[in-house]
Amino acid sequence: MALTPGTKLGPYEIQSPLGAGGMGEVYRATDTKLGRDIALKVLPAEMAEDPERLARFRREAKALAQLDHPNIVTIHSVEECDGSHFLTMQLVDGLPLDRVIPQGGLPVEQIVEIASALADALAAAHEKGIVHRDLKPANVMVSSEGRVKVLDFGLAKDVGASDPADATLTSDHRTQAGMVMGTPAYMSPEQTSGRPLDHRTDIFSLGVVLHEMATGRRPFDGSSSAELVSAILRDTPQSVTEVRPDLPGDLARIVRRCLEKDPRHRLQTARDVSNEFRDLSRTASRSAVTPTTAQRASTTPGSGITRADEGFWVAVLPFKYTGSNADVAALADALADEIITGFSKFSYLRVIARSSSSRYADQSADIRAAGKELNARYAMEGTLRQAGSRLRLAVQLVDAVSGAHLWAENYERTFSAEDIFALQDDLVPRIVSTVADQRGVLPRRISEELRSKNEEDLTPHEAVLRSFSFLERISPTEHATVRRILERAVEQAPDQADAWAMLAIMYDTEFADEFNPRPNPLERAMAAAQRAVDLAPTHALGYYALAFTYFFRKEMSSFRAAVEQAVTLNRMDGSVIGVLGLLVHHAGEMERGTQMVEAAMQLNPHYPPVLRVTAFLNAYFQGKYADANEIAVRINMPGFFHAAAVRAAALGQLGQREAAQRAVQELLALRPDIATSVHRDYAKWWNPEQVEHLIEGLRKAGLEIADEQSSPVAKPVAEAIRK
Repeated sequence: MALTPGTKLGPYEIQSPLGAGGMGEVYRATDTKLGRDIALKVLPAEMAEDPERLARFRREAKALAQLDHPNIVTIHSVEECDGSHFLTMQLVDGLPLDRVIPQGGLPVEQIVEIASALADALAAAHEKGIVHRDLKPANVMVSSEGRVKVLDFGLAKDVGASDPADATLTSDHRTQAGMVMGTPAYMSPEQTSGRPLDHRTDIFSLGVVLHEMATGRRPFDGSSSAELVSAILRDTPQSVTEVRPDLPGDLARIVRRCLEKDPRHRLQTARDVSNEFRDLSRTASRSAVTPTTAQRASTTPGSGITRADEGFWVAVLPFKYTGSNADVAALADALADEIITGFSKFSYLRVIARSSSSRYADQSADIRAAGKELNARYAMEGTLRQAGSRLRLAVQLVDAVSGAHLWAENYERTFSAEDIFALQDDLVPRIVSTVADQRGVLPRRISEELRSKNEEDLTPHEAVLRSFSFLERISPTEHATVRRILERAVEQAPDQADAWAMLAIMYDTEFADEFNPRPNPLERAMAAAQRAVDLAPTHALGYYALAFTYFFRKEMSSFRAAVEQAVTLNRMDGSVIGVLGLLVHHAGEMERGTQMVEAAMQLNPHYPPVLRVTAFLNAYFQGKYADANEIAVRINMPGFFHAAAVRAAALGQLGQREAAQRAVQELLALRPDIATSVHRDYAKWWNPEQVEHLIEGLRKAGLEIADEQSSPVAKPVAEAIRK
C-alpha cells in the first residue's frame, strides 16, 4: 500500500511520492530528529514477507553502504518500523537523466561531463566488487547544481559472493512475481541470456546510455521484449557519428567499444572508460574554445572536465620487445598497461588513455613526435631485452615540447615465466612512484615550472601541483605562498578535492611549526581535510590530510584508520606512505613507522630528506649519537628549523661544543624563540620522555632552555589544540 503524505515511520514523516526503485517505492520524507529532507525507500509488505526478497533488499543496503563517492547517492540508514522495512538515503533535487536528454541528443560537452561522472561512479563501485546491473537514465539524477548521482543499486550484487543464490539469472523461477532482473533495453547480451555476470555488464549498459545521450534514442529497439532481446544479441547499432556528424570520432569509438557483444572485446574497466573521457574532454575543450578564451576557461566544479590550457598530460607508449619469447612480449604489454593504471591513481596527473596510445604498438615512432601527436606534454617509453635468464628494462620520460630527457633508468632482473607477476609487482610500483608521487619526476618538474608563473594566473589544478614544492622548501616564506594560492584555488573551484587536501596540510603545518599563525588552525585543517574526503573518497590525498590532522589533535584511533585508508587507496604513492610512516613512528609505533618509511624510500629514490628523521630518532633514542649525527647531516633542508635542531642535539650529546654552537646559531636564526617554545613545539610530535631526551641534547649544545614548568610561554599541547 502506498504511503500518504503525513504518514510517519519512526522519526520520518512522508511528504510526497518520488517514484519506484528496483525493489520498492521511494518517497520524499523529513527526518524530524535532524530537520532535513531525505529519500525513503520502502519495501512493499508482500515482498517483505518473502525471505529471498527481503534478503535482496538488505543486500542493496549493504552494497550502497560500501559506496562512498560524490557521484553515487549516499545511504544514511537501514531501518524497520511497525513491520515496514526501509532505508533512508540522500535526497537529490533535480531531474532524472531520461528527462534531461532532448530529442536530438545532448551537446558534446554535456555528454562528456555526464559520462565522466558515470564512469567514475561505476569505477568506484566496481573497485569494491559491486555491480549495478540496472544502469539506465532513469537511475541517474542530474541535480539542480549540475552534479550527477547514480541511484538505485537495488539489483547490485557483490561479485565476490560465494553463495550460488547470488548468481544473476533471468529465468522464470527468479521472476515468478514479474520482477525482471534489470531493465531489458539497457541489458547486456550476457544479462539477457541469463549467463554469469561481472562488472563488464555495467560497461555495456553505460554504452547504451551514452548512445542515448548522443543521439536521443536507444541503440536497440523492438516491438516486444523478445524482439528487443534479439536486437541486443544480434544487431550492430548505427554509429553515433552517422546520426550526428558533429560528434567527435573518439566518442563514437568509445560507445562502440562499450557495446561490444563479447565482454572480452569491450573496454575492460570503468576506469578505462573514465580515462577515455578525460582524454576526450581535453580534445573537445581544445576544439571548442579559441586561444583567447582558453586562457580564461576554468574547470566546471565537480565535472571532471579539464581546462583546455592545462597541458601537463602524460602518455605511456607501448613498451617494445623485438625478441621471440612470447612471455617477455606479454610482460612488455602488461608493464605499459599497469603503469598507466598506476599513474591514474594519482588524482593530480592527467593520463592519456591506453586506447589512444595503443596505435604505436606495431609501429616505430619517435617518442617526442608521438607525444605531440597525442597532445601529451610528457611521454614515456620502455624497451625490454633478454640475454639468457637476465632481463633488462630501459625506461625513459621525455618532455615532448622541449625534447628534454627528464628521467631514464635501467632495471635488470632475473626472468622466468613462472615469476612474471612477481616481476611486474616489483617493477611497476618503483616506476610509478618515482615518476608520479609528490616527489616524483613529473610533479617536481611541473611544480618548478609553475614557480615562475604569476600566482593569480594559476588554475586550481596548477595550484595543487605548485603546492608540492613545499615538501622540499619547508619554511615560513614557502608556507605563506602555498597557503595563499591554495586558498585562492578552493575559492575559484570549491569542488577541487586535491586543493582542499593540500590546504589542510598547510593549516596543519601552521599549527605544528607555527608558520604564519592564524586562529584555529586545526579546526580549519579538519574542515578542509573532511571536505577533500567528501568530494573524492577514492583519492588518497584526502585521507593523507585527514591523518595529519588527527595526529596533531591526538585522536590516534582515527589517525590510524585514516593512515590505513590513504595507503590502501594508493600503494604506489611513496611520498604519502613515507610521510605517514614518519607520523606513525612519532605516534609511538616506531617499528611499523620505520618499515613504512623504508618502503617509501625503495619506491622512490628521490624521497624527501625529512624522511631521514626516522632513522635519526632511532639512533638518537638508542644513544647512538655518532650515527645520529651522520644522519642529521644528510637531512639537508635549508630553512627548516627542525633540521638544524636535530643536528644541534646530536652534536650536543657528542660533546662537540664548537660545532654544536654553530648549529644552535643556525637554529636561532630560523626560530629565534626556540628556547622558550621548544617544549610546546616538541610536545606536538613526541611523547614526554622523547621530548626531554631531545631537549637534553639541545641544552648540551648550549641552548639555554628553561624547565617546562618555569617557562612563562611553555603551554601544554592540549591548550594549543583548543586554540
